[in-house]
Amino acid sequence: MIPLHQPALEPVDFDAVVASLRSGRLTMGPDLIAFEQGMAERTRRTHGIGVCSGSMALEIALRALGIGAGDEVLVSAFGYSANVNAVLHVGARPVFVDADPTNLNMDHRLVDRAFTPRTRAMLVAETFGNPGGMPELIALCSRLEIPMLENATEALGTTLGQDNAGRFGRLACFGFFANRPITTGEGGMIVTHDDHLAAACRAMRHQGRTDRLSFPHQPSELGSRLQHTYDGWDARMPEMNAALGLSQLRRLDASMERRRAVADGYVRRLAAEPDIILPSLPDGAVMSWSSFVVRLSDRFTQSDRDAIVDGLHRLDIGAADWWPCAALLPHVRLAVGHQPGDFPVAERIAERTLALPFHERLTETDQDEVVDSLRLLMGRVGGSR
Repeated sequence: MIPLHQPALEPVDFDAVVASLRSGRLTMGPDLIAFEQGMAERTRRTHGIGVCSGSMALEIALRALGIGAGDEVLVSAFGYSANVNAVLHVGARPVFVDADPTNLNMDHRLVDRAFTPRTRAMLVAETFGNPGGMPELIALCSRLEIPMLENATEALGTTLGQDNAGRFGRLACFGFFANRPITTGEGGMIVTHDDHLAAACRAMRHQGRTDRLSFPHQPSELGSRLQHTYDGWDARMPEMNAALGLSQLRRLDASMERRRAVADGYVRRLAAEPDIILPSLPDGAVMSWSSFVVRLSDRFTQSDRDAIVDGLHRLDIGAADWWPCAALLPHVRLAVGHQPGDFPVAERIAERTLALPFHERLTETDQDEVVDSLRLLMGRVGGSR
């Protein structure tokens, strides 16, 4: 079997988790603080706030920005469901912007027509890690006087010129699922340079508490005097997860280098395929490669793509249809009312995307088998055209 993704766990990771368990501090301890500081330094921000998931990071960040009922948030019509779900969960209305056909991110040329007096923020993501269009979207946020919330989950380590993922938004969020260069199993992180927003996020992840100690440097094991400032959640990142993330953060550069080699291997093998559209990166971009997603040409339909995914699965090769059009998810259509045809670029992309097996331990032989099988299946489903 060639899995779609596979975490790269080293002995040092197991040692870090065991040491965290043996410390007896299972939450809100030194491993979390060190991981938060490390992520803040890596993204060149002032603050890091560890939480239980990337989705919760988005929701807390929206709340910290004051987004709620009656507000509108601009969201790309193509992207992971967590983006639109977070907007719905805080009671706001997602207003979709169609995707850029080149970088698959929100198309900055269409933002003005989606903006209304009720627009309070823009939620953007580097789709599959691609930072294309981010400078233009930042400029739009400045002109429209709204904050950008960046979902940088797929782009940790990605740079664009002198900038980097995690610095584009007023707040940026990360998730550490098993397919990321850094995984904590489940977990997320918010980074920002804003002291007030950081304090709000830190409190909201802890049931809105800004507790007071009875005396300076009091050990937390003695407890604290409860003080609630916000509404909030039990959304803390456990110490064991933070210990794992910190261990992997220390070798992020080496992990990124191995992932780039795998991505280069796919590009070499698929560059001459006329019916495969490879990722298109802007000048000056260096990708961290969280995943490797290609698109089939318009000669193929959604049912063709789905048949190829099923065929790869029958061969024990990982594949996925990342992502459906977010504006047409069933629960989103119920909430917002969009219909097929409203976002033609996002819909066309969503019908033809194909995620291939991608992780840093994927071998040359694995890639040969994936690509040979993909060619065979493409020939079968598209052979009559």
